Amino acid sequence: MTKYFIAILLGLSIAPGASANDREDAVCGIIIEPFMFWLWSSVVPAPDINRVSHLKFVEPVEYQTSDGKTLRGYKYLSNDGAEKQIPAKGYVLMALGNAMISDQIIGSLRGFAEKHYDVYIFDYRGYGNSDGKRRINAIIEDYKEIAMSLNQRYQRKLLYGISIGGAVILNVIGSGVEYDAAVIDSSPSILSDYGCPERIDPLVNLPQDASKLLVITGQKDSVLGERMTSKLRESSHARGAKTVHGKNYAHPFMDRSVVIHNQRMGLVMNHLFNINGARLD
Repeated sequence: MTKYFIAILLGLSIAPGASANDREDAVCGIIIEPFMFWLWSSVVPAPDINRVSHLKFVEPVEYQTSDGKTLRGYKYLSNDGAEKQIPAKGYVLMALGNAMISDQIIGSLRGFAEKHYDVYIFDYRGYGNSDGKRRINAIIEDYKEIAMSLNQRYQRKLLYGISIGGAVILNVIGSGVEYDAAVIDSSPSILSDYGCPERIDPLVNLPQDASKLLVITGQKDSVLGERMTSKLRESSHARGAKTVHGKNYAHPFMDRSVVIHNQRMGLVMNHLFNINGARLD
């Protein structure tokens, strides 16, 4: 039943040429799209400032979208790992899974900030502390805007998407937004099999030269299994991406042990920050 609902959720379609003015339209039907987002948002925990109030260098951030909605999240400031904030070399923008909010995850990205990058996570509109209606078109358009805005302020541009957030990040990349490196972790390969237009398929938005990408999938992923993720991983590899099909990896942030989770995060950091410059596949 869970996988059935996931398939429906991933199948929300987007009207061709959707603009900022209509991004909150229920483009897959006035009943099914609002219902599915309500279903998934119902399992998201309420925002809790206590999850972040003790974290040094973490501060709340807001982004005002072109259609007048305020997205809220957190920024982990670039720091030296001790007591000092330092100028950022660039930014990392993370797009979350569909049942996550920003205050759950930002603390796990301490190591990213200690590599001298500012790290941003936003609640999707209608989730957590963000305004607006929960719509797949809005999520994609919002992240295009956020990435373009950050690109004007930072020299190095890094993107990180998990689960449906990986599909969001690939749509950002496919739209032509500049980036230096990206990690796509456990994203579905194709959405059009579930009713979406092909133009938003992660495979369609995969660049011909995928050498700036790391694509991760998990052999123990019970949320998005091999059937839903393998085509993207294989096509990415053929186009020059680094790829990992982790023997012990589950869905992102659901790995069965801290050791496995930390290993996975190490691969993400190695790619984004070009540590050692080694291929992982």
